[in-house]
Amino acid sequence: MEPSPAGKQASLADEVRRRRWYHVLELPGVTTPGWFDVRRTVDRVPMPLSLAGKRCLDVGTWDGFWAFEMERRGATEVVAVDIDDQSRWDWPPAIRLTGGLHDALAVVEEFRENHAFEVARRALGSRVERRDLSIYELSPEALGGAFDFVFLGDLLLHLRDPVGALAAVRSVVGGEAVIAETVDAVPSILRPRTPTARLEGQTRPWWWQPNRAGLLQMIRSAGFVVAEATGLYFLPLGPGHPRAKRRDLLRAAVRSPHGREELIMNLRGIPHVAARVRPLRPSGGAA
Repeated sequence: MEPSPAGKQASLADEVRRRRWYHVLELPGVTTPGWFDVRRTVDRVPMPLSLAGKRCLDVGTWDGFWAFEMERRGATEVVAVDIDDQSRWDWPPAIRLTGGLHDALAVVEEFRENHAFEVARRALGSRVERRDLSIYELSPEALGGAFDFVFLGDLLLHLRDPVGALAAVRSVVGGEAVIAETVDAVPSILRPRTPTARLEGQTRPWWWQPNRAGLLQMIRSAGFVVAEATGLYFLPLGPGHPRAKRRDLLRAAVRSPHGREELIMNLRGIPHVAARVRPLRPSGGAA
């Protein structure tokens, strides 16, 4: 006997409760308690309102928020790529060599092993195809050709070679792309025209923290033309994200840039900049 609509909704709600979510997603009758509420930044990202007839790619999809958003905007085909085996991430050597990788992987696997993407895809009746592929492995050969539109979000921070990764993205952009990434807020405000980036690569899976100008320079260095770029905006934390006590945040902010980031993140959200870009053509002109 086919379950009633109420029964299906109750079953979905139970599945949502039993999983750890990265994105806040609106599923039929239930909203996922994600770590990050990307819904509140959609209007800041310069993605076309209509993607009708387009072949689209979401790089670093995680729970699939942007892949499902592209499908909602009428994309004919959406491919979403991410890495299934977290040991293939760009983990800093300090984590691998000191034995910290085991603990780090345990946290990540709480998200990955619960198949949240598949739960969301089924609930939405989506046709998005998810592929196990690293950003460094992107190529027309691996993905069956180029894409009319590509979205890359919140991944460069975790990459040792962000410019090389962006060059791989460029190889599959047949039309245009949007890159929405974390930036360092204070240098973005104090040095708006000087490209800078702070290198970490120690105890967290974070590498380069550019200011706004630094992010745009990375994008241009990888062979893109920046057609449009936003100012600084903040990605709010979702209900599932752990919160620190304010007094602890204030103490940490005085001691280190990392503490300053934690304070900004908890009070405002994660600072971001989004850019709409086109690949340079071999002649040196823009598409």
